[in-house]
Amino acid sequence: MQVGSFAVIRDPVAEASAQGVAEPVAASLVSAVNRSLIWTGLAAVALGTLLVSILSRKLLAPVKYLDATAQQLGSGDFSQRAPAEGANEIRQLAVAFNSMAANLEDAERQRRNLVADVAHELRTPVSNIQGYLEAVKDGLLEPNEGTIETIHGQVVHLGHLVEDLRLLAQAEAGALQLHRIPSQMPVVLQGCVDAVRPRAEAKGITLTLEADMAMPYVEMDSTRISQVVNNLLENAIIHTPEGGSVTVTLGTDQGRMVRVAVVDSGTGISSEDLLRVFDRF
Repeated sequence: MQVGSFAVIRDPVAEASAQGVAEPVAASLVSAVNRSLIWTGLAAVALGTLLVSILSRKLLAPVKYLDATAQQLGSGDFSQRAPAEGANEIRQLAVAFNSMAANLEDAERQRRNLVADVAHELRTPVSNIQGYLEAVKDGLLEPNEGTIETIHGQVVHLGHLVEDLRLLAQAEAGALQLHRIPSQMPVVLQGCVDAVRPRAEAKGITLTLEADMAMPYVEMDSTRISQVVNNLLENAIIHTPEGGSVTVTLGTDQGRMVRVAVVDSGTGISSEDLLRVFDRF
């Protein structure tokens, strides 16, 4: 039986040739991997920057809206409102900001209304005083007691108007204080009727009060009630023709509240004007 054998013979030239071929391939592979990593990193950085930019724009957009609205409010445009969007904190800030803007708009509206009221209410007495003084200056009227009394009456009327406008401003601002004390409503109404009775009699108008003088006391501000009733009576006398009638009635609504009504025989208010009956002017 023969046993075979073999021998391994190294070829330095072949090894060197194989090694020379493998090194450039490995270097090329490493270079390709490095380039791939670099481009991947650059793409990740670019994508991250883009995402951060988009997210920052989305997150900061409500803040920019608030800033723009604040600038518009600062310029005097109190009708602007900021959109309530974004994170919860931003939404809460926008709601509070809009509430502040609404308060500013309401305050500006009250200021403008007050200026309009002053101009409207003071125009007539001021014109009357100017007319009388110019007539006295030009010699058309004598500066006698009657003329002086007329001018003094207009000045007193001006004082009453200023006080009424002050009360109106307080009422609209919610700062008007009511001094409620137990009072007799029939007595208050009788005082209002007696105050305007001379004007009613001058036009031949029959003025009556229908009330139970034994009505129990009512907790109220007698001064403010008198102002309201006096205004109603004055308007009723103005718009009631000569020989007409104006009646003030006092009753209770199922024993729970007091009901006061002023009824006249005038033409009344048209249906078109009823929609504007509570307008300022």
